[in-house]
Amino acid sequence: MQRNLTRYTWHTGKLNRPVRLLVISDLHNDKYDDLLPLLPQADVLLLPGDMVNRYRQEYQNALSFLTEASQILPTFAGIGNHEMRMTRFPQFRTAVAKTDAKLLFNSYTRYQDLVIGCWYRPYNYKHTDMLLQMEKEPGAKILLCHRPEDYMRHLRKADVDLVLAGHAHGGQIRIGQQGLYAPGQGFFPKYTRGVIDGKMIVSAGASNPSYMPRIHNPCEVLLIELD
Repeated sequence: MQRNLTRYTWHTGKLNRPVRLLVISDLHNDKYDDLLPLLPQADVLLLPGDMVNRYRQEYQNALSFLTEASQILPTFAGIGNHEMRMTRFPQFRTAVAKTDAKLLFNSYTRYQDLVIGCWYRPYNYKHTDMLLQMEKEPGAKILLCHRPEDYMRHLRKADVDLVLAGHAHGGQIRIGQQGLYAPGQGFFPKYTRGVIDGKMIVSAGASNPSYMPRIHNPCEVLLIELD
């Protein structure tokens, strides 16, 4: 599987020193051996959801990756739709808690000058929306929001410095700059990869759980130089 490394530079003016963020979205319980050599290039690993594969109800590779990666880098993982459709999500959550990775679900945490949170449809799970409290925190605020359409509908006014999303799989089949289809957006989606709205970066995703092939649309991992 081809996985491109896409690099970004992102200015916040809130850090004492630059931080390199490795962002791996939509792993979908796939193989990860080629991802391990990327870890030393970064200071922090962020996973904006869909680590598991709900179609096969599997998470062992995802758990193994979190275990290995969190021994190398501070690792923060968010929730996506695949996690929420796992019948064994409570077991997965318990297993992640035994690793050195931090699983965020409508919650946030601090790491040095970073405030890292995950927002995933709190109104569906009777969760308190943590954004108001997160916005009050000092430092550079990074929000994992798996579905880019959720950001566009609900979070554009949020006082955060960077939003990281996935879910759209790059539009699955790309014709020039246009993706053909994305879950949650339908045909000819608007938010499939790259910088959106000056605040969100959408990853095309590190894997392909669908039977539909990815055409002109390689999988990708992000490396973001944050200052």
